Amino acid sequence: MHLAIGDVVRDLEDMSLGSVVGIADDPSAARYLVLQLSGGELRRAWPHSVELVGRASNALTTNQFVAMLVCMGLGLSTALCGYAVEQGSGGGLPASILTGLGLYSAVMTTFRLILRLTGPRRIRV
Repeated sequence: MHLAIGDVVRDLEDMSLGSVVGIADDPSAARYLVLQLSGGELRRAWPHSVELVGRASNALTTNQFVAMLVCMGLGLSTALCGYAVEQGSGGGLPASILTGLGLYSAVMTTFRLILRLTGPRRIRV
């Protein structure tokens, strides 16, 4: 399981919710998670006894928001160019629309992939 700091997990031993605040090593070569419960209490839980409930996410920074707007504009212009090229080559309306949608999706998927790669690290436990 891949977890990041701030992910919300449920401890299956007593069904309590907590957020991951760290990962520690035991001298016996075992890894365990450090959870913060709702009252501020810290405790450890074994990775095999937790269930992921929610992922931590951060709001877009100003630079990321500007990059998103640029990518949306680039995707829209790419979609319109692809639509025009498909129409000019004698393609039908459904093929032209699908070409435009596919090109827009390709640009936005690339942007989301870059955000995913530069986002918070997930640690395998």
